[in-house]
Amino acid sequence: MKKNILVLAAFCFLKLQVFGQTAEVVSGSEKTVQPQNPPEAEMPAKSETQTENENSSGNETQDNVKSLPEEENSSQTENQENGEVLAENKNSENQESAQSLPESENSSQTEKSDVDDEAEDGELSVKIPKKRPQKQDAEKIAELDEEFPDTRKENADTLKFGMEDDIIELLNDFVKNEDVRFVDEVYDLFYVTKTIAVREKILEYFTKLKDPCLENFALEILDDPYEQKKSTVDAVFKYIQAVKTKEALPVVLKLVESEDENYFTNALTTLGEIGGSKEAVFLSEYLEREDLSLAQRQQLVKVLGKIKAVETYDKLVEMAQDEDENTFIRMYSAEAIGSMEKKEAVKVLVKLYEDTDPKLRCSVVKGLSNFKEKDEAKKTVIEAIRDSHVTVRLEAIEVCKKNGYKEAVPYLVYRLEKDKEDSVKKKCYPAIACLNTKEGNEYLVKLITDKKVADTPKSRVATALLEYNNAGTDEIIALARETLKDDRRKPLRYALGKEFAKYKRNEFSSICKDYLDSKDTATQGTGLDIYSKGRYPDVLPVVRQIILDAAKNPLKKNANAEKAKKILGSSDSTVKEAEKISEEQKEKLEKKSNPNANAK
Repeated sequence: MKKNILVLAAFCFLKLQVFGQTAEVVSGSEKTVQPQNPPEAEMPAKSETQTENENSSGNETQDNVKSLPEEENSSQTENQENGEVLAENKNSENQESAQSLPESENSSQTEKSDVDDEAEDGELSVKIPKKRPQKQDAEKIAELDEEFPDTRKENADTLKFGMEDDIIELLNDFVKNEDVRFVDEVYDLFYVTKTIAVREKILEYFTKLKDPCLENFALEILDDPYEQKKSTVDAVFKYIQAVKTKEALPVVLKLVESEDENYFTNALTTLGEIGGSKEAVFLSEYLEREDLSLAQRQQLVKVLGKIKAVETYDKLVEMAQDEDENTFIRMYSAEAIGSMEKKEAVKVLVKLYEDTDPKLRCSVVKGLSNFKEKDEAKKTVIEAIRDSHVTVRLEAIEVCKKNGYKEAVPYLVYRLEKDKEDSVKKKCYPAIACLNTKEGNEYLVKLITDKKVADTPKSRVATALLEYNNAGTDEIIALARETLKDDRRKPLRYALGKEFAKYKRNEFSSICKDYLDSKDTATQGTGLDIYSKGRYPDVLPVVRQIILDAAKNPLKKNANAEKAKKILGSSDSTVKEAEKISEEQKEKLEKKSNPNANAK
């Protein structure tokens, strides 16, 4: 009997130890603190079994063992709340132990996502595996190598060893030039760098490329953005919008529902880019809410139009027509009902154009732009070219250009001749060139050839004509040759050269050579820019001669010669020859300047 009492005491002592270890569980919370030594937590159950086995040989002992549950229940009755926590903790320990091995295995696989599927408790419920950047076009890479020779090793070393400022500057160049040669190196840097600014710039880079390789990271950030820098979260929103990550919808909706001012606007905008009919229905319910701020309502209306939430059409029409409504709400409502492309919206918008508010009329023109084939919409937009307010005229000109309204050309020509606003005139040049009518092209070419027209409008006309390449190329080249003979017209000369350098066209070959033959350093440098873009074979000897001439006088700095070397690359035979000539000339000059050293 005494022995049995000792066994019972030992068992109770072990139970108390378990209770002490599991007391860290937070009652009612979603997560529990994992015991520091899980194997020890299983010891009481093992000891209980051993105790039962040791005492199973005697009747008296068996009676005592049978009485243990009663004592245990009694103890739990006295500590009912603690007992429930203990039971929860055992289940939690078993689940965590069962999951620990798969989680470890997943973390070792670099191509797998560490975003786990969760229950529907508000946490991330999708799983996107990590992925490498998309394979880039070989032809595009070859073009970049030709345009930027000798940069591969330098750029790779900068990404690997450079400081923050150097890397950001390089990434800015990548974004500007859409340089896809280093996508893998940039991707690897993303997961290595500890610098937030670099990571954000890499996000911008892949946003520009619309490469979904960082979707995994983006989802993790949006699932719990509250501890992240706001600029990082903003960059992630833009990235999600660019790559159209549908898997982000649950977490974006969660941020909309949270109504956190830091994320509400971006979350709504993102829904407008990636959402569908389901999200449209969800957002339509927000229109009836009265607790949204004015800014939130404005953004909501904009998104409803972008997402084409036709369920809200009647309500948006009502708000657009309500003269007591906020101006911006009316504006965005007009744009939204137009973007839904319901045929009955044309009459509503045409009527709204009669409103006295120019901001609303401007939005009406935007709304009507969605009805390209509707005559009533077209007539109203063309009529808006002569609206009394400049912003309305500017918007009307842009819509005519986008929708190809050739009937608008006479109106645009008139605006160029008569409009007092320079911004309107600037808008008319590319619109006329884009619409490509005989009347419009002849008018623009005449501006190029007319001696009475000043150089500033000539430059604008040339920019428009060369962009759309429908007329005027010969006349623009002839104009450029005129400026090469007159240094008083250098600004126009440089402006035209800058336009030539944008395009690779065989007809630019001769004017490129003319620029390179100039004795003016800046003009010759512009000629090198034209050559760098076009790589015209008949101009190559001229570029090489610039390098060789500079090599004969190595002590004199020649920026254009250095620029030409970079364009051709270090592997070019002329560049190698020039380096050899330069070294020989330096030796001769050194001997000539120090004859005594030569005699010794």
